[in-house]
Amino acid sequence: MKKNHNLLTVLIFAVIGLSFVSCKKEKISLSTYELWFPNEASVQEIQLTANCDWTISIDDNADWYTIRKSYDKTVMTEDGYVTISYIDTTQVVTRGNGDMRLAVVVEPLAGVQERTSSFTIISAKGKVQVKVKISQNTVDPTELQSITNMVFGVMNVAHWNVDFFGEVIEDSYRYIEYDPTDTTTGFFMYFLGEGQGVQQDNTHDSTLYFMFTYNYDPVARNLHIEFETVSDTVTEVYDAPVLTAKEDLFHFCHEYKPNFWERANMKKVGEIVPSKKREFLKRKAQKRKGDEPIFIF
Repeated sequence: MKKNHNLLTVLIFAVIGLSFVSCKKEKISLSTYELWFPNEASVQEIQLTANCDWTISIDDNADWYTIRKSYDKTVMTEDGYVTISYIDTTQVVTRGNGDMRLAVVVEPLAGVQERTSSFTIISAKGKVQVKVKISQNTVDPTELQSITNMVFGVMNVAHWNVDFFGEVIEDSYRYIEYDPTDTTTGFFMYFLGEGQGVQQDNTHDSTLYFMFTYNYDPVARNLHIEFETVSDTVTEVYDAPVLTAKEDLFHFCHEYKPNFWERANMKKVGEIVPSKKREFLKRKAQKRKGDEPIFIF
């Protein structure tokens, strides 16, 4: 009788253990959810963190890149043993378990037309699905030497938070698409010239304008922006690395505030006529206070 009692106890604990396993919430997070590539053959890595099995579903138009496993490998050199990042040259990752470093290997782009694709990482039970956008186009900085007298409308914008180790915080990634010519949503950036600009934010009930100064360096591929405030000692400043600079496209990202990042995909929607420039510059003296706009239309 005692044996049966012990057996029953073991079975009960086994069932309880299985229930804990089956009730475990599936989680998948990535170090980034969007990759931009130059037109040369290149590789970028993504750190995948998961507590479950997963598979990768790739778009039909993904014949120009592969997803492979990446890991550290110690090799012997003249200077001794060195640890390098090693990419599996034969295996294309379609499934895995737990954490893994993924290497996205992109083939060269022969033309000038941008191409995009995506792949989705799906948990074993299908309750978690994480999409990664892939884009490749020319990033020759000489294609867009100047942004003076240009107007760019936002096509899409992404926001995400990172922890103190630079890892993306789960569920913080947000991706929003806009019509770059729609004057009722999104935002526009007017680069007036002489290092002066205006950002136009469109909301449902009003249009807000914020003045800024800027310096665009096409060689370093950097956009430096300073938004003006009432206090001369307090200015919102950020350097935005330019990911793509072409005649009709402008991609940049920046740290919006500590550990909070933004990536903007802008499309050229027009040029600034002299009368429009004068209209903005007349209002330059009206600086904003804190997060308030300089003026409202």
